[in-house]
Amino acid sequence: MTTLWATIVVIGVLVFVHELGHYLAARCVGIRVERFSVGFPPRLFTFTSE
Repeated sequence: MTTLWATIVVIGVLVFVHELGHYLAARCVGIRVERFSVGFPPRLFTFTSE
């Protein structure tokens, strides 16, 4: 059971880092990012740029 939870956490971290890369790349080339969210509804974390 510990291996299952560790796998879920590792995959979650990898997905977060991957999506953060998309966010940062878009910002670097001047694309406006309306929302960066973590988690499916319900969202665990959301950042909205103004």
